Amino acid sequence: MLQQKAFITGASSGIGLETVKYLVTKGWQVAATMRNPDAAAELKDLPGVRVYALDVTQPDNVKSVVQTVWQDFGGIDVVINNAGYGAIGPFESATEAQIQLQMDTNFMGTVRVMKAFIPLLKQQKKGVLINLSSVAGRVGMPLYNIYHASKFAVEGLTESLYYELRPFGIRVRLVEPGPIKTEFNGRSREDLVAPEGLGYTRFVGQINRFYNKMFSEAEGADVVAKTIYKAAIRKGSKIRYPSGRIAKSLMVLNKLTPGSWMRVISRKIMGI
Repeated sequence: MLQQKAFITGASSGIGLETVKYLVTKGWQVAATMRNPDAAAELKDLPGVRVYALDVTQPDNVKSVVQTVWQDFGGIDVVINNAGYGAIGPFESATEAQIQLQMDTNFMGTVRVMKAFIPLLKQQKKGVLINLSSVAGRVGMPLYNIYHASKFAVEGLTESLYYELRPFGIRVRLVEPGPIKTEFNGRSREDLVAPEGLGYTRFVGQINRFYNKMFSEAEGADVVAKTIYKAAIRKGSKIRYPSGRIAKSLMVLNKLTPGSWMRVISRKIMGI
């Protein structure tokens, strides 16, 4: 295989960081983008990696960086939309600003990057667009309400684009991790705090204990990096790539179990 050139957002930590490092082991060149390049000390010395400052919530910044990267690399083969964060908590307590930021980062950030790259990929008549979704883009769970909304939106958009972009030689992919031991459950998470009078305190405590335990026992981000690589090099029309043991098991359970049963099973597991 010819040396591939990849562009990735949110590369400073977690899944993004591990993906850059894994692609380098495969001999790829990588444009690693992030809001704060100072956080990329270990990437700057990797062969074939160039680091760029990028905030996916800023449309002009996205357009400018994509054009610069395209020129610097002489084209890009694989675009990986990984930047994101999670606002977690009771929907009733979410402010309009928090909801807008959640959608602006996870959904509109993905939209902006794809809109900037698609005309360029059409010109070269090939390319792969990989959007990081989640099992949260397929199955709803408590407290992840607006995060679910952002990922369900990414799923629907990507599936539709399969038909539109295929005639131009552009493949689209969805990588769907389950719980992964990264900073997503730490600095990349914003808690939607409900006042005690709304009645969610006990419920939120129970759910957060369950989630904290789940993330503490989760697989590492290297698992997702390998899934991203697999999605990038695989030919054919397969769009969705669950990543990790929990994600794969949950997708099978969701497929085989009626929705009402799935909700009852989930409540019993969470103790709610």
